[in-house]
Amino acid sequence: MSTFAPIALPHIAPPDPSKHVNYQLGMVLGVDDFQAEFTYLSDRARRIVRDLIGYGVISGLHVTVGSETDARGPRLQVSPGGLVTPSGQLVCISPAQCAYLNEWLRAPANRQAIDAISPTPTVLELAVVACYRECETDDVPIPGEPCRSEDELMKPSRMQDSFALELRFEAPPQAEDDAVRAFVAWIRQIPIVDDTPGDTAPFLAALENATAEINTSPPAPLAFLASPPPPTLRIPRAARSEYLEMLFAFWVTRLRARARSGPNTAECGCCGGPGALDTGAECLQVAAITVPIATDAISGDLLVDDATPIAIDETVRPHLLHLRMLQELVLTGTVATGTGSSTVAGHVLPDGTTPASTGGLAVTAIDGKTLFLLTHPGYDPLALHIVSGQPITALADTQASTFEVISAADPDLPALISPLGSPPPAGIVVRVRTSSGDPVLGGFTVRIETPGGTP
Repeated sequence: MSTFAPIALPHIAPPDPSKHVNYQLGMVLGVDDFQAEFTYLSDRARRIVRDLIGYGVISGLHVTVGSETDARGPRLQVSPGGLVTPSGQLVCISPAQCAYLNEWLRAPANRQAIDAISPTPTVLELAVVACYRECETDDVPIPGEPCRSEDELMKPSRMQDSFALELRFEAPPQAEDDAVRAFVAWIRQIPIVDDTPGDTAPFLAALENATAEINTSPPAPLAFLASPPPPTLRIPRAARSEYLEMLFAFWVTRLRARARSGPNTAECGCCGGPGALDTGAECLQVAAITVPIATDAISGDLLVDDATPIAIDETVRPHLLHLRMLQELVLTGTVATGTGSSTVAGHVLPDGTTPASTGGLAVTAIDGKTLFLLTHPGYDPLALHIVSGQPITALADTQASTFEVISAADPDLPALISPLGSPPPAGIVVRVRTSSGDPVLGGFTVRIETPGGTP
């Protein structure tokens, strides 16, 4: 037995991402100086991406189940593409990736986790997760101290960007993206009214009161988003820009920090100081899949049940549009809404079907009787809409019928549209009924005009 051992090197703290090298003539730069400079530049770039742009899938990464099968069973496929993680890392996945689901089910760790579920599941809800990874590469000989082992004679001289693509039982958190979607849906429910603009202080006070933190278990920093805005929040049409600016400033100064799932989520401390990243910040869910499973009668292995199709849901992932796309949308949208008008119309039956319509009118029967949600492609809740309609009745009908547009400011509206989910889809809610509250058998006609676009 040898009495010699490799020399123990002192532990070196990770570089501070808020500091960079201030080179002075005569200074001799060492390993720690180059690492400090790289850390500063890398962290600064990631903070710019995550704080000013956001995160999500930027191209490709379409998740499908292969149409052809072989002895290895169904194959999950992910096309090449790119994404930004919540930490701000750019991830490129190429070439196309695939995974055989039966082999994943047979893996000991996965089988053990499934067996621990009670009762035994017949379907698995899994997340397709992409993560940023680094690979050491390009080994070179390294001079140094004596008494080194052979594995210390060669060291990697480069770090290469890479990725990991995994199937997980739980998806990584995307707290900020969920909060952005919910907050935008929440402020769209604030009615725009024809009141005379006045002091904005009452609006701000009502906003602060409505968004106050609520003690919940587990903690939900933005629990107020589960409820509609209070009726006291109303935006005067003539001062809409001022009030929207106030809402966005409130998000930036009061709510965005609360939207992140923890103190270290995609953050290296205050203003880029040192600190550990949240474990989920380097990963992003790109799809959710529902896999039907069965037990092989001979081997006892878990297998994909071929009698039921595998369901894939890509709506769970955030998408990140590039600036050129947004620029084109703004430019063409401004011209279209500023110079002309749009009109949709149609005949709607009591079950919500439209045997005749123009302009892409889409109708959802909310209660299957008298309430309907009307919308159309390009519908803007903030635009001015002129809605007219008429119940279709016969001369022999003995009851009067009414067509009513329910205002967005109606306090009963959230309860009426609750069957549509939370947050509900944007649209115009109308009620069409007889004097006794019954459905109108002939349905109704409706016309929605948007004069000059957004006022």
